Amino acid sequence: MDSSTYASKLDSFKLKFSKNKTVIKEYELATYIALSYYPELSATRISFKKAKIKTTLNARPSLGSLLFRSRKDRNYVIRINNTVKDSIIDFKNIPFNAKVGLLGHEFGHISDYKDKTIFQVMKRLFAYSSKKSKAKFEKEIDLITIKKGLGWQLHAWANYVLNESNASTKYKVFKKEIYLTPEQIKSLLVTKK
Repeated sequence: MDSSTYASKLDSFKLKFSKNKTVIKEYELATYIALSYYPELSATRISFKKAKIKTTLNARPSLGSLLFRSRKDRNYVIRINNTVKDSIIDFKNIPFNAKVGLLGHEFGHISDYKDKTIFQVMKRLFAYSSKKSKAKFEKEIDLITIKKGLGWQLHAWANYVLNESNASTKYKVFKKEIYLTPEQIKSLLVTKK
């Protein structure tokens, strides 16, 4: 995807997908493009916040809405890391396609959470306590992202992390163990045709 090609469509994307969204202005185009692949989230309450987290982005339901609201009325938060360390990749420096792919992955999490009961969501969150179950869960979300049509963008993200970024070796090993690699994504996309 070429950002200059899509820039002229930003207003139409906003008209269609901005309901109940609080988006960080500098990431609007990539956000709305990725969101356009998840029409089921068009009215879902999603806000973006900068935060100190141990990864580049993450998505989850807000605790209050998980506990006190019905599934259809939940609020979701996508947090963007606001500190740059040698192991964390700065979202603003990621190439455009990779941004769209990473955002698509996070919207995949929200799409997955959206239809789950509080107990099913808690089970998903507890999956993060073991490396094996975390890897299974994250690879499922990668597959959702690919099925939605953002496979090449997810490939761009995975390739950037492992082959182009200045992330630490430890962070890259973690990414290889938990998420689909560029080679695995490409293999799925090529066999899909």
